[in-house]
Amino acid sequence: MRFIFKLLQIIFGAFFALLTLGAVGLFALYSHYAPQLPDEAEMQKIEIQVPLRIYTREGELVAEYGERRSRPVKLDDVPERLQLAFLDIEDARFYEHQGVDVKGVARAIRSVLSTGSASQGASTITMQLARNVFLDSGKNLERKFKETLLAIKLEQTLSKAKILELYLNKIYLGNRAYGVASAAETYYGKTLDELTLAQSAMIAGLPKAPSRYNPLANPERAMIRRDYILKRMLELGHISQKEYQVAINEPNTAQQHKTEIETEAPYLAEMVRSEIVRRFGEANAYTQGYHVYTTLDSTRQQQAAEALRGSLLSYDRRHGYRGPEETVNLGELDNEDEMRDKLFSYPMFGDLHPALVLSADAGGAELLVGETRIHLGLDAVKWARAFKTEDRRGSAPKRVSDVLKAGDIVRVRQTDKEKDVWTLSQIPAVGGALVSLDPSDGAVRAVMGGFDFYHSKFNRATQALRQPGSSFKPIIYAAALTKGFTPTSVVNDAPITIPGSNWKPENFGGRYIGPTTLREALAKSRNLVSIRLLRSVGINYTVDFATRFGFPREHLPPNLTLALGTGMTTPLQMAGAYAAFANGGYKIEPYFITRIEDRHHNKLFEETSPRICGGDAKVCVIKKTTQEKAAGAEGVDGKGVKDKEGENSPDKQKAELADKPIWETEAVVGPKLGDKDVYPAAERIMDNRTQYQIVSMMQGVTQFGTAARAGRSLQRKDIAGKTGTTNDQKDAWFCGFTPDIVTVSWVGFDDMSKLGEGETATNVALPMWIDFMHRALEGTPSKEWERPVDLKAADLGEPGATPSRRYRREASASSSQGSGFQYKSERDVMPRRPAQQQQVAVPRRPPERVEIPEQLF
Repeated sequence: MRFIFKLLQIIFGAFFALLTLGAVGLFALYSHYAPQLPDEAEMQKIEIQVPLRIYTREGELVAEYGERRSRPVKLDDVPERLQLAFLDIEDARFYEHQGVDVKGVARAIRSVLSTGSASQGASTITMQLARNVFLDSGKNLERKFKETLLAIKLEQTLSKAKILELYLNKIYLGNRAYGVASAAETYYGKTLDELTLAQSAMIAGLPKAPSRYNPLANPERAMIRRDYILKRMLELGHISQKEYQVAINEPNTAQQHKTEIETEAPYLAEMVRSEIVRRFGEANAYTQGYHVYTTLDSTRQQQAAEALRGSLLSYDRRHGYRGPEETVNLGELDNEDEMRDKLFSYPMFGDLHPALVLSADAGGAELLVGETRIHLGLDAVKWARAFKTEDRRGSAPKRVSDVLKAGDIVRVRQTDKEKDVWTLSQIPAVGGALVSLDPSDGAVRAVMGGFDFYHSKFNRATQALRQPGSSFKPIIYAAALTKGFTPTSVVNDAPITIPGSNWKPENFGGRYIGPTTLREALAKSRNLVSIRLLRSVGINYTVDFATRFGFPREHLPPNLTLALGTGMTTPLQMAGAYAAFANGGYKIEPYFITRIEDRHHNKLFEETSPRICGGDAKVCVIKKTTQEKAAGAEGVDGKGVKDKEGENSPDKQKAELADKPIWETEAVVGPKLGDKDVYPAAERIMDNRTQYQIVSMMQGVTQFGTAARAGRSLQRKDIAGKTGTTNDQKDAWFCGFTPDIVTVSWVGFDDMSKLGEGETATNVALPMWIDFMHRALEGTPSKEWERPVDLKAADLGEPGATPSRRYRREASASSSQGSGFQYKSERDVMPRRPAQQQQVAVPRRPPERVEIPEQLF
C-alpha cells in the first residue's frame, strides 16, 4: 500500500510540476509576445481595404482601382441566413467562447489522435480575423500562439457583432473578392439581399479553401461543400426540411461578374488615378475607398470615342493594309476550341474583333470570330491595297485570297448588326486625341488620348507635346488686335527677307495674293501675313501675351517661327487656351475632378476653380441650379449658370444690395473664398472688343476659310476655330468652339512620321471635330457672342462692310453672286469674279490652296 501511495505521490507531483512549468512557460511566452501585439487603439481602428472608385458627373462608374475588390457592409445589412451559414460551418459556438473554443480544440485533438488527420478545424472566427488582419501567411507554432493571444485580446476589445462584421467584410473569398458583398457581386452579380439560400451556402464554403471550393474553378467540389453546409444548417435547426430540399436541388448558378463599368473613359480614369496617388500616396490611393467624382459627361465621352475612332479608321483605310497581326499554322491547332483559345489571347480594341482566317479563295473567306463564324466577300476587303509608304499603296485586290490566307489573325468590324455585315479592318497605326471642355469654367467633358487605352496607354491629349502649326495663329492675331490692328487692317502677303537669316518662309505652293485683310489672311492661313504681323507686334510682347493663355514660356520659341506655330503644346493646353476665345476673354484652367469623398462619403475635397462673373470682382457667388444639386456627382461641378432671369447678374445683385443696410452689404461683409458657392473670379486676358474681333475672324475660318466644311456640315453660325497642319504634314489640328463648347482634335504619328500628301487638317482633324460636334450640338439652338456696343460690322470686315477698298471689292462680289468666297473644295480655291463696274478692270487671282501647312523653308 505504502508503495502505491508513494507512486501516486510521484505521479501527481510530476503532473503538478509539469503543470507549473507549463504555466510558467505560457506566462513567459505571453510576456515575450504581448508587447509585440497591437494595442487596443489599433484594434479599434481595423480598416477594410476598399478600392478607389471614379465616377462621371452623373454618378456613373468609370473605373475601379485596387488589388482587393471589397464592398463594406454593416452587419445589419447581411441577411441572417448568410450569417448563420458562416457561423454553422466556421464557428458554431461563436457567441459562447471568448476567442478560443476549448471544446473545438479538444475535438480537433481527438480527431487527430483517432484518424491521424486534422479533419476538424480549431480556428474560431475571431482567430481567423486576427490572422487575416495582423499576421503574415506563415504556418508555425509561434504564429499560432500569436493568433490565440490576438483572438483573446480582440474579444476583450471589440463586441461580438463588430468582430463578425469585420470578418464578413475582410475574409478572402476568391477571384479578388474580399467580403461577402463583393463575393455576391463577383459570383452572382447580386446584392446580399438577393442571394438564395443555396448561393449563401456556396459563399460560406469559400473561406476554408477559396481555390479548391471555388464554384467557377472547381464546381464539383464547390457543390459538395455547399451541400454539406446546408446539411449542417438543417442539423442545427437553422433551416427547415423544405428549405433544405429546395436549396439542395438548386444547380450551381455562379458565373464571373466583373465590376460593371457604366462609362468607358480609361484615359480620364488614369488621369484621376495619377492625381489621387499624388494627393494621398500609393499606399492609400487603392485601399482607403476614395470616391472621386469627375466633370466627365458620359454622353459626350461616348460621342468623342466614336468620332475619334471613326476618323482614325478612315485615315488608316486610305493608306492601305499592313497585313495580318500574326499567321499561325492551323495544322497545329487540333480543334476549334484550341483556335478560340488562340484568339482569346488577342484582346478586342474599340470595336475591332480579332478573327482567325479558316479558309480563303478568290470569292470569299471564312473566319472564326469568338464563338461564331463569319464570311467576308470581296467588298469587305477591296479597300485593302497593300501599304507601301505614306504616299503609295499597292494595286487593288481582285480576289479575297490576295489579301487573306488561312491562318491569318486579322481584325474585323461589324458594320451592320441587323444584317450581320462585317468588313476587314486593322488597328490604326496613327495616333489621335480629342478633348472637349466647358469654356465657362474649364470642366473637361470628354477626353480621348488614343484609339484604345488598352492598346496604347500613352495619353496624347495630355502627354503628347506637339507643334500646333496654324492653330496657334489666333494667338498672334489677338496680340495684334490689342496693339491697334483690326480685322480690316491690310498686310502684304508676299515673300519676305529676314535680315541676318537664311530662312526663307513661303506659302504652300509658292503662291501669294498681295495686300490682304487680316480677316481673310487668317481664314486662308496665309503664312507670310502671320510673320509680318508678328514682326510688327513684337516677339517679346507676343510671347508674354501667349503665356496669358496658359502656354509655358519655355515652349514658345522667341523668334519669327512662332508665327507658324513652332512652339510645343498638348491638345488639353490648346483647349484651355481656346476657352478664352469662347468665354469672352477670360483665363480658365482645365480641370477634371469636382469632388473627392472618403469611404463614408465625407467630403475631402471640392473643386473651386475660377469662375467668370464679369466686372472687377475678386470672387464670384454662383448658386447651383436645382438640377446640379439633384445630380449628386454634378452637385460640385460648380458651373455658374445664369438663368433667363439673370439671377446671378451683377445688376440684380446690386439692386438687392441697394435695399439692405450698409452693414449687410458686400462692402462690409462681402463673400470670401471658403464660403459656400464662392469661387475665385477668372482673370480677364483679353478685352471684350479684342475677343469679339478674333472670334469673328475665326468664324470666317468656318464660313469661307480652311474649315468651311464645318459651316456647311453643321449649318450653324455660332462655330469658330482654326485648322493647323505642321511641316511635312506631321500634325493635323482643328481647334474649334461655340459659346458653350470648346473641342480640339489632333492626329499624328507618335514617332513624328509624315501623315502623307494631302493629309492636312482639313482632311484629317476637321472631320473628327465635325463628327463630334454634330452629335454634341444636336438639338441645341445657335447662341451668338455678345458684340460690344461700340464695335460695328465695318470694323470686323464682315461681308457688306466697307472699311477698305480691297474689302469693298470682296463685298461687291459677294452681294452680286451669293456669299463671300465660294470654294470648289477645301483645298482648291477660285474666288468668284467680281462684278464689272463702269468698265473698271478688277484683277483676277490665280487658283490657290487654302489648307496650307506651315512649311519651314
